[in-house]
Amino acid sequence: MRKLWILTAILILPALLGGCSSSETIQKIEPLTPLTFDNSEPDDAALADAIALYLAQGSQPRASGYDYARIDLNGDRKRDALVMLKVPYGYWCGIHGCTMLVFTADGNKFTLINAVQPVRGPVYVSTLKSNGWKNLVIRVSGRSSKAKDVAMMFDGRRYPITPSNLPPFPKKNYNGYTRVLMGDYADR
Repeated sequence: MRKLWILTAILILPALLGGCSSSETIQKIEPLTPLTFDNSEPDDAALADAIALYLAQGSQPRASGYDYARIDLNGDRKRDALVMLKVPYGYWCGIHGCTMLVFTADGNKFTLINAVQPVRGPVYVSTLKSNGWKNLVIRVSGRSSKAKDVAMMFDGRRYPITPSNLPPFPKKNYNGYTRVLMGDYADR
């Protein structure tokens, strides 16, 4: 059995490592998750409850699939959440992108800040802030205008609801940004 495991590792490892190379240089400024769990912030189960509450408040499909990333967006040393709703595809995603929810860690629960749509991955988080919250960079494409990356800045209450009207963000400025949601969710 051990020989089979070693043979499998030898065959798969080069393919996995080959996919790790990139022409882009992304510098990580801070870890996405703390090394030890901090009981003063809500856990992932509280996030699942907040997402379920959001889905129950309207005619949204309750059996929706999503990806999420936890990162401190507002500097309070509690990991907030970016949630990319992706399934069912025709409801949350289309040729323009998908719906992303922004939650803040609030005591022992999560509070919805706002929904942003359309969003394509990857999603980057900056160390630069607007009104105390980190800027986000997302991809906007699938419309009649040329595809572009845009910087979403917090206005004191929320991030822009519709990022497609924002000016392009030049790719050369990605140093110091952390990639948190990887996929291009609209290409399903």
